[in-house]
Amino acid sequence: MNRVMSKVMIVDVSLLDRLIALLYSVVSFPVWICYAVQNYSLCGRVVSRYEYCCGFDYRFYQTSRLARLLAVVKGELHLIGFSPKIAYSSDNQYVGAFSARDIHENLGITPPEYHHLSDDIELKMYWWKKMIYPLLYAYSLLFKVTYKPINQRIKWFGIEVFNGQQSIALNIIKQLIIAIPKKTPSLIGYVNADCLNKLKDSRRYRKNLAKFNLVLPDGVGLKWALKLKGILPGDNINGTDFSPKILELAAQENWSVFFLGGEEDISKNALAKFKNMYPNLNVAGSHHGFFSDDKLVIDYINKAKAQILFVGFGSPIQEQWVVDNYKHLSVNLVICVGGMFDFYAGKVQRAPLLVRQIGCEWLYRLYQEPKRLWNRYIVGNANFIFWNVSHALNIRMFCLNFLSRTIDVIISFLALIIWAPFHIILCGLLFITERKNPIFKQVRVGRNGHRFIMYKYTTMDSDIILEEDEFKQYVSDGIRYKNKSDPRITRFGFWLRKFSVDEIPQFLNVLKGDMKLVGPRPALEDEVDKYTQVHKLRLLIKPGMTGLWQISGRSELSCKKQFELDLNYVMTRSIVLDLIILIKTIPAVFSSKGAM
Repeated sequence: MNRVMSKVMIVDVSLLDRLIALLYSVVSFPVWICYAVQNYSLCGRVVSRYEYCCGFDYRFYQTSRLARLLAVVKGELHLIGFSPKIAYSSDNQYVGAFSARDIHENLGITPPEYHHLSDDIELKMYWWKKMIYPLLYAYSLLFKVTYKPINQRIKWFGIEVFNGQQSIALNIIKQLIIAIPKKTPSLIGYVNADCLNKLKDSRRYRKNLAKFNLVLPDGVGLKWALKLKGILPGDNINGTDFSPKILELAAQENWSVFFLGGEEDISKNALAKFKNMYPNLNVAGSHHGFFSDDKLVIDYINKAKAQILFVGFGSPIQEQWVVDNYKHLSVNLVICVGGMFDFYAGKVQRAPLLVRQIGCEWLYRLYQEPKRLWNRYIVGNANFIFWNVSHALNIRMFCLNFLSRTIDVIISFLALIIWAPFHIILCGLLFITERKNPIFKQVRVGRNGHRFIMYKYTTMDSDIILEEDEFKQYVSDGIRYKNKSDPRITRFGFWLRKFSVDEIPQFLNVLKGDMKLVGPRPALEDEVDKYTQVHKLRLLIKPGMTGLWQISGRSELSCKKQFELDLNYVMTRSIVLDLIILIKTIPAVFSSKGAM
């Protein structure tokens, strides 16, 4: 092990890197203590260490960046460089605690140049960039989610906007192109914060976009708006960065493309740029956007026999032109790309990568053209924020959620402190008797499909595997497995389950915000896959440690009855109801009625 480590040990870490890491270490020291205690209670170590081909990665409980600061101070990692998880070469000397890749992934940014980053692009940085990079990473965590929707549609003013992963969006576009030939082409568009402002005020714009087959989300503004709605945001699929992926796919599949839009030579220069990026790209032609005779241009496009037409007039003009003329086009696909041509033709300079990383490219555009874009970005963004916040902010629900969260934090915090001595004793007993990790972790599904790790005391022997016939025999309503005499339950675990002691670690889930004290039962992933649309209504709020199902019979209830109680709680919940359920939970636990 020492031989491998000496081969990849980084010995040229600068003094500046060490000083910055030491500064952030001192500031975050109280957080270190909390994570170190949690890490020790779970795996018996203050800091966990994982070996990769380029060396070692350090981890405090659920975070690695704080622990990596220690490695920077020791001189084993640069402050900024490639993540240990993706530095594949054992000769790579540029492994760092923070990387642009991690920030990109958190923010959902995948620019074309991301795939062509040189070894030095993250490392040749000014001292002030090194100072703000850890802060930039912390900012990116606001957008990071453990689970991203795959292929979801969110309605904005009656228009369905895609909310999911870029790979899925690209696959949908591919299917639209190779589908059985239709009389009219498929239409693809983008909407950003400015477009949503126009959608809100323009009936014609809404009518035009309603005819599009796929509408993609463009910009960080939509991610904030989705968060205000309580919806997990998918990838940021902006036209300037995503359209080149379509061109790359077109080059691979030998699909011909045509560019329409921009000033004289702009579309030609953009095509030349993409032709240089993708030499195998089949270019059918291009035409500027300043013309008066639609029929002549349409005939020109049809004669070129293009399969994909990129239209860049700017919203909502481009959508209006497409809707007016798409029935006369012989292409397979029409994509509205706004000002993409100007960026790639070099007419408009894109914001530096660091500015795009924090979702502030609009500020850079405002700096470039303040007179033209003042109304769009200052007035428009203020309008966008105002109507989104006013729409999302329901005073009654705000007060209910605030009071509920306050009660959850206070009770769970006190419960964990009081239980701490018993936790140490119980963990010791479980480890001695079962010879397994005393804490059982399982993925559960929370609010809006959010996946989280739920904690319980270990009560089952994982080495025992049930036969398929035996498992099916105890499936309730085709969704959940229920068997009081489950052979996997240990003797010690039986008593922990009988008095619900095994669920006490869930107070940590409540404190973290994954669960509430009162709410629907936390569902398993395979259960959610079998849910109907009605069943999914119980995912509108966070799951709870207890609920109406807990005080009404627990596991003695059928799965259908539990769903009914959960849905009833979702529709009628209040602080008074929560307090009543909490009070009634105490005798329900001590009576052990329905415990399993």
